[in-house]
Amino acid sequence: MIFKNWFKKKEKEPQNLFHEKEIQDGIEESLWEIKEEYDLPTEEVFNVVESKRRNIEHMHKMISKKEKYE
Repeated sequence: MIFKNWFKKKEKEPQNLFHEKEIQDGIEESLWEIKEEYDLPTEEVFNVVESKRRNIEHMHKMISKKEKYE
């Protein structure tokens, strides 16, 4: 039974990272437009967008912590 799914070909759905998550602001929208205009790799733009979201989330956390101590 170990080999039951071994030879079965798994079909991967093409990932469209652009539509995976909604665009949150104008910066992200501009990044995706630049990607399309200059034919940049989708993964690179996706990584930049995710990094921007994490950084903004971290800034919000730090600001809320600061406000608690004031």
